[in-house]
Amino acid sequence: MDLTTCRIGIIGSGNMGKAIIKGLQSTGQKPTITAWDALDKNQKLLKEELGVSVPQNNRELVTDSDIIILAVKPQVIDPVMTEIATALTETKLLISIAAGVPCRRLENALSTPVPTVRVMPNTPALINRGISAIAAGTHAGAQHLETTRNIFTCLGETALVPESAMDMVTAVSGSGPAYVFLVIEALLDAAVGLGLARDLARKLIIETVLGSTELLKESGKHPMELKDMVTSPGGTTIAGLAELEKNGLRHAFNEALKSACRRSEELGR
Repeated sequence: MDLTTCRIGIIGSGNMGKAIIKGLQSTGQKPTITAWDALDKNQKLLKEELGVSVPQNNRELVTDSDIIILAVKPQVIDPVMTEIATALTETKLLISIAAGVPCRRLENALSTPVPTVRVMPNTPALINRGISAIAAGTHAGAQHLETTRNIFTCLGETALVPESAMDMVTAVSGSGPAYVFLVIEALLDAAVGLGLARDLARKLIIETVLGSTELLKESGKHPMELKDMVTSPGGTTIAGLAELEKNGLRHAFNEALKSACRRSEELGR
């Protein structure tokens, strides 16, 4: 679907809401964008810094939009749906990026079969390098999914997934950047502990992580195969890997993803 003729309304102007606005503004399709936020200071930012129209309230935004994106926290999704429910019709597309909130929860708040799509983007979307998982609700068809993909490609890659996988996706790619940042922080502190200057350690680690992920992506090889390429018998790498295994790195990630997935499920209830 060509977004040029679309009217897109975005409720919420947090990091991801702003990223979506900036991403859409950077495309050649230039849809008409309106946005709403409950805080006056955020409304001012939307108008003055992002140059988008701010309606009087959520209902006005929904009434005047073809596509509505809920970029709000899961904790406020119910009151927002109460405000806008009667303005939503079958001709509109409702997209939610609220973590953990299933489409059925949105659909249950509506009296008409509004096409609903659930999306899980991640924070690299702030620099158009994100990955957004997309799942259809009960009334969403192929065209609605294609329109959603068209919107979220402005933030990076997209992947269509069954909604039954969305809590797992949230644990992996939604929360994943925080895990990566924690690993980088741990490497940085350890490198400084060895005696490297922090600026040098930061550059070495960032470029190592970037290069390693690009190699993994471009080569198409299994991570184990690339790991073995670095690991010489009796060398430095195997000594370091042995310590990571001994200290339970794999187990820690396994438990972290399980915990994040459970929390996503809890948020949806």
